[in-house]
Amino acid sequence: MARPPGPERPLYVRIAMSLKARILAGHYRPGERLPSEDELAGAMAASRGTVRQALGELRDAGYVVSRRGSGSYVADPLPIEPLSPQSGPVYTGFLDDLDNEAHHVRERTRVQDTLSADHALAARLKIPVGAPVVRYRATRLRDDVPYGIATDIVPQAVADRITADVLAASPTLVDALTLARRQVAESLQRVEPALLDAEDAERCGASPGDPALAITGIAYDADHIPVNAYTLTVIKGYGIGLHLTRVQPTA
Repeated sequence: MARPPGPERPLYVRIAMSLKARILAGHYRPGERLPSEDELAGAMAASRGTVRQALGELRDAGYVVSRRGSGSYVADPLPIEPLSPQSGPVYTGFLDDLDNEAHHVRERTRVQDTLSADHALAARLKIPVGAPVVRYRATRLRDDVPYGIATDIVPQAVADRITADVLAASPTLVDALTLARRQVAESLQRVEPALLDAEDAERCGASPGDPALAITGIAYDADHIPVNAYTLTVIKGYGIGLHLTRVQPTA
């Protein structure tokens, strides 16, 4: 059962996610000292105890370290690669909320091939340059209506666990990773405008050059090991909603 939506989550969890977003967006850089508990409490309209609990969550997740008598600092290195400061804001959420959406999603006409990781891909997946990777491409559907193209690139060691039986039983590649016991625990992605090329347009029943949104990111397992470098190209007509909540002052 998924956890309740944002406003019903404990305040310390929402504060932790807000701080994590600022860290991943580069507002607070690795090694930088965070504002004091009192300063954060004032900025977040929360008690100092709630802020301390939020910092504890981030410390347990590897995003923050504490130094006795000095305060809390952004971990260096971070458990996952942050976006560059030029990437704009980072909005945080919960994968279990997306799991509910995934019940309506599946992939069809899935194909795969083997590649050698170039420098950029090797850096993203933290593998040697030239290491083999497996690329999966499929048309993504929601309620049986095509809405985009999913491209997933995984290290060979991960792909070896994604057998034909696992793929056949998996509506999406993310589901396949779960069945292969490399469940995604965390991911960081960016959204950028794009244009459909001829191949993707044909897959979706669209026209080449149509506007699209390219959602690219890295997915990590529970040990903060990259397991998937992915791109979801979303065609026009498919809307993605954001629900934003302001932290209210405590009584």
